[in-house]
This record gives sequence, C-alpha cells and structure tokens, in this order.
Amino acid sequence: MAAMSDALPPQPPAETILVSGRAITPAAGAEAFGALNIPAEALNPASGRVEEALRALGGLQLFRTSSTRTANPTSEGLTARALSGNAASRIEVTLDGVPLSDPFFGFVSWGALVGQPLAGAQLVRGGGLGGPGALAGTLELTSAMPANAAMLRGGSRDSLEGQGGIATQAAGGALGISGGFSRGDGYKLVEEPGPGDVATRYRQWSLAGTARTQVGALALVARLSGFADQRLRGVEGADIESRGGDASLGATLEGAWRLGLTAHAKLRDFSTVTRTLDSTRTVATTALDQVKTPASGWGVELRAEPPLGEDSALQLGAGYRSAEGRTIERFRFQLGEPTRGRVAGGSQQVASLFLNGSHRATPQLLLTAAGRVDRWRLGAGELSEFDLANGAPTLEEPSDARSGTELSGRLGAVWRPVPAVRLRAAGYRGWRLPTLNELYRPFRAGQDATAANATLNPEHLWGAEASLGWQPLAAVDLSATFFWNRLSDPITNVTLGAGPGNFPGVGFVAAGGRYRQRQNLEAIEAHGVEADARLPLGPFALTASGAWVDAEVKGGGLDGYRPAQAPEFSGSLALGWQRGGWSASAMLRHFGARFEDDQNNRRLPAATTLDLEAAIPLGHMWRVELAAENLTDANVATGFSGSQLERGQPRTLWIGLSWRPAAR
Repeated sequence: MAAMSDALPPQPPAETILVSGRAITPAAGAEAFGALNIPAEALNPASGRVEEALRALGGLQLFRTSSTRTANPTSEGLTARALSGNAASRIEVTLDGVPLSDPFFGFVSWGALVGQPLAGAQLVRGGGLGGPGALAGTLELTSAMPANAAMLRGGSRDSLEGQGGIATQAAGGALGISGGFSRGDGYKLVEEPGPGDVATRYRQWSLAGTARTQVGALALVARLSGFADQRLRGVEGADIESRGGDASLGATLEGAWRLGLTAHAKLRDFSTVTRTLDSTRTVATTALDQVKTPASGWGVELRAEPPLGEDSALQLGAGYRSAEGRTIERFRFQLGEPTRGRVAGGSQQVASLFLNGSHRATPQLLLTAAGRVDRWRLGAGELSEFDLANGAPTLEEPSDARSGTELSGRLGAVWRPVPAVRLRAAGYRGWRLPTLNELYRPFRAGQDATAANATLNPEHLWGAEASLGWQPLAAVDLSATFFWNRLSDPITNVTLGAGPGNFPGVGFVAAGGRYRQRQNLEAIEAHGVEADARLPLGPFALTASGAWVDAEVKGGGLDGYRPAQAPEFSGSLALGWQRGGWSASAMLRHFGARFEDDQNNRRLPAATTLDLEAAIPLGHMWRVELAAENLTDANVATGFSGSQLERGQPRTLWIGLSWRPAAR
C-alpha cells in the first residue's frame, strides 16, 4: 500500500520536537505530553489498514487482536496501557477534529477509513486532553487532500483491494473524491473446524468528497463521506453490517486572534445475527438477531488563540456533543424462530469549556497546561422486552435522566539540559462517560451473555509519567517513558454465573456459557514503561516500539487479576530500505500472552508475526507492490470459540499495481 504515499518505506513515529527560536503555539505543548507524530507512510502497513499500523506501537491495542476484516466491530475500541475493562474505546480517535466513534456503541468506525488518504496522525498516551472519551489518550488523524492516484491488488483467499482518488482545482481552492474497497473470502476461525464452520467473508467500502478553499484570511474545509462494512463471523447466517455517513465543516480565520470552528454530524446503523455452534461444531443455533441500531450524533467546537508573543501561547474553546440511538432486536429463538423482541437505548449530551496553554520559561524549559470542565447529561433510557406473538410486555426497565460535572486536565514540562537530551514529566486526570450500549443493551458473544447496567458511573483516570529522550541528530531518536495510572470505576464485564440456567437481563445461558453484567469495579492500576526508537543506517531505517505493563484489578472479587485482553508486553521491530524508487521493509510484531476473561481462566498464548513489503518502480508513474501479512502463518489467538482458540489473520500474500502521475 506504500505507493499511495509520497515516501517509502514507512517511517516511525517521532516525538514532537520544538524548534528553538520559533514562536510557539498551543500545539507545541504536545512535546511536554510525549506526543508521537506518525507520518502518512507509517499508517500504510502491509495490510493497508490504519488500525494495524497502530498495533505496532507498544502498549496500544484494539480490544482483540482480530483483524478488522473478521472481528465483530463492537470489539474494536482503541486503548493503551491495559486501561480496558471491556471493548469500548478509551482513546478518542478523531479525523480532522471529528470523532470517529459510533454514537451508540463507542467503537471506532475503522471501516470509514478504508482507502482514504491520510496526511499523518498524532498520538498522546494518557488522559487530560480531548473530549469525554479521551480517558487513555487521543489519536488525531489528519486527512490528506485526494490526489490523482489509483491502486489495485489481489491476494490470498480471493482477496481484492483497491483505492484511488481524483482532484481538481476550482474557485480558488480544490475539490477531491477518494474511495476504496476491500473484499475477500476469509478463513475459518478455528484450527479444527466442523461442518458448521464457514470462512469469514467480508465486503467493505468507503467514499468521501472533500472541498477546500481560501477566502482572504478565512480557510474552509468541507467533507462528506459514507461507508459500509459487511462481515460474516464464521457461521453461515452470522452476518454483521455497519454503515454510516458523516458531514463536517472546518473553518480557520487568521488574524491577530486565530479563530477556529469545527462542526460535524453523523448517522450510523448496525445489525448482526449471533449464532453459536454445538460441541461438535455441526449445528448452529441463533441466539440473537439485532435487526438494526440506528444512531446519530452531532457536535460543534469553537477555538480562539490570542496573540501572546514569542514565548507564550493559549487556546480557549467551547464545545457541545450530542448522541442518541437505540437497538431493535429479536431473541429467545425456539425451533429457529424468535419469540421475544427488545428495544433499548437513550441519549447523552456533553457541553465543554477548555483551555490549552504553553510557556517557554527559559530556552531550555517549556511548561504547558490543559484543563477542561464538562457538563454531561444522560436522557431517560429504556430497556423493553415483549412477546413477538402478541406484543405483551415481558420486561420494562426505564431509567431516569441524570447529569453531572467532570473536571479534567494535564500539566507537563520538558527540559533540555543539553540540545540532544530531553527530560519530560506530566500529570493528568481524565474521564469517560459510559456509552449507550454499556448502559442499556444486553449482548451475547458466543455462548456467553452479558447484561446491561443503566446505573453505571463515569470512569476516572489519574496518572503521572516521566520520560528520558536522546536525539543527537534530527533523524535519530531514542526515548523511554515510565508511567503510573489508576483507573477508578472501570466498566468491566463481571462474571456472575455459569450456564445452563436463566439469568436476569439476558434469559437462558447454555451449558459452557457464562453470565456477566457490566459493572463499575473499584479500580485498575497500571504501571510500566514504553520505549520508542528510530535509527537511520544509510539507505536503511531501523525502528522499534515496545511496552511493558503491569496491571491489576482492584475490587469486585477480582483483586490481583489482570484486565481482560491486556498483554504484559507488546512491541515491534522494523527495518526499511529505500533507494531510487525501490523500497522494501520487514516488521516483527509481538503480542504477549493475555486472558480472555475477567477471572483469568482462559489464557490466550503469545504470538509473533512477520510482515514484508516491497515496491518496484515501472517508470515514473507505475509501481508493482508486493506484501505479506503474517508470513510465518503464526497462530494469533484472539479469543475462544467453544473449547477452541479463535485465530487472527493467517498468512496473506498480496501483489498489486499502483499509478500516480509524476509531479510537475
């Protein structure tokens, strides 16, 4: 996928470096927060997927190690430092300042990024910045203006992917359309499949239009996009589909004061059929038909930066976000037909005031601070169940509206005793509002069932970190960050019983299944170290990223256990080469052992994968691309399906052709 970028091979993330003597802006304070700047080429790994590139960063993870071609999208929240009690995202992911999270579920809509060009990203681990979902950090993706380019490649198991764009200059600005698609026949999820197992087919596409213009000191950017993501979860009839559309407008006015506005609106829908196999993996039984989950969200943010001179900067802002949604489901199947219906959902709103300031106290010392106050409200919620035959209600659990106020912020400093050395420290407090899904919707995963909990409280994070960095040259950077985090009131799926039997909020759970409920536990405490390095060696570039995290749960009868799906160690090592338009790269990634469940009974073994990429130029506009995902075909365990381990993406080989006009 590298040919869609301007540079090869992928370069590593680098810490934000402040250039001495330049006027600082509020964004310069990111250096004191340990921000990693990720260039566009690093967001295009062998898989061609942004989320896979993020997994190469130590300590950063989607809840499960499954590929976003095959996993249930509801398991694709992004987090860091083992700060996860379930699959909801703890890192706020935005594209041009617009949240990518689903308004109802809170997972990241990665399908909206299929084939979309990106200019880069900035990652900040730890809380205190961003909105109410930025508990464990922020990931700010920046879109690139579509360019005249195209790529098509084919791979293992009849996989086919394409992406492209077209752009033109118009009315003092530019117009562009970009899009991509991905399809494949997939693979069977277990090593010993039965007659009921089928391959995990998938179909995904996205399309976006972007317009940019400049009118004097006013810059405007508008974007309209849509996507669809269809997956089959290893059993015939277990279909999953998420789809949606987004519209956003950004405006920046340059003057004595720098003013900015971002407004967005989104629509989402999600449907899935949950089917489980018997012990012989022969007969499939339908447990749930989530017919649709319509949801919507919108928001606006205003920013102002006053002129404070060369050594100080300040950004003041206000924002408002609103989300609402509900799920419509059929369940309790008898003889293959549903007998009960369910409607559950609600709404939430958050109004915010925030500031972000930086001050260069001396040429060697930069101080920075960020703070915000959020006023949140949860509207009246509903969880209703009824008999499909006659409409008679069988369960009515309304919940009252409630509201609260949260304070969050971050203090940081970076000191350079000598130009090549930087010492950094930061402390912060963050929070996360429960999603509508966590509050109101029960769910099933395989044979397990989890009940909702409308009384959940927001999660809160306190944290501190210190970092040592060495950068003797602009292209050489070594850093290590030591951190301590305490997540209070973590929302976790707590095991309360085992099947067979009937349980409140979920109904019947079969033998071998577990009954769980979402609950606030006392805390998750995590401490550890993150290390990142980049080292150029002539035409070669060596990069590494790793994290060791010691995390344990407090309270709820789970004292001392590790959070589910949280490895103790994860990391990557990559070597790239580039010369005269030719390029090649190799990346080793390691996923440490972890537990599938809160009681640490189901262990998922460690795994190491190897990805390769190569690009061969054909003249000035064409390029042949070769790629291999998981070349050694390592078994990356992602969870359990019955008594067997469910595996992640197997070896996948690609060959493709890309086209991009030569620069004039």
